[in-house]
Amino acid sequence: MEAESGASPFYKSGQGFWVRWMTAALAGLLVAAGAGWLWQQLGIVSLPTPTWRMTVRDAGVEFRPGQQVEFVTRGGQEGEFIKIGTGSAKSWESFSKGQHTLVVGDIVMEGTQVTSETQGIRDAAKPEPVLMLEGKAGGIPIFQRVYLQAGGAGLMLIAGAILIFWLVGLKPRTVDFLIATDAEMKKVNWSTRREITIQTEVVIVAFFLIAAIIFAIDVFFRTLFQLMHVMRL
Repeated sequence: MEAESGASPFYKSGQGFWVRWMTAALAGLLVAAGAGWLWQQLGIVSLPTPTWRMTVRDAGVEFRPGQQVEFVTRGGQEGEFIKIGTGSAKSWESFSKGQHTLVVGDIVMEGTQVTSETQGIRDAAKPEPVLMLEGKAGGIPIFQRVYLQAGGAGLMLIAGAILIFWLVGLKPRTVDFLIATDAEMKKVNWSTRREITIQTEVVIVAFFLIAAIIFAIDVFFRTLFQLMHVMRL
């Protein structure tokens, strides 16, 4: 049955109203739950970190943009430092209390070394002084992770909405099934309010009666076992 000109774009829009809308609502909840799950999963994704931030105190030197920087770790002997990688200074910022932050890019690590293992930095052209880091070096992602989360969850919501619209509103086979379901639901003989009240009272009474019987049995056997000195409180 084709939609009339100027009418709703939904296939057979006037039929099976409640079943179709309730199906769409429940499917929407599932899609929203899936989007929430995807948001959490994307929150633990490791994004590429082409630049790293390193903090030092009382530097005594200043790194200029483009200057080559060496990453070092402590060696086995006192005052010994081992080079583990190099990079290019991107920015150098000074803060109060003598703190300085260096952002480094174009990083090349040696062997299996990783940037997070850096304990100190120095000018590649001058082996001294070595500036020890405060805390660990921190990678700067190519973009904030929240953008990835929002993009992924948003795409899932959009895709889910389109899929629900197609299944519930446009696909003839699915729509005919929902309409038939709605017709069958109208044939159901629903209980009256009085019948539901009586049945609920029966369930409540039965629940307390069974609980009382189980409690009496428990007390009986507990007392019996105590008199037989099998069980002690």
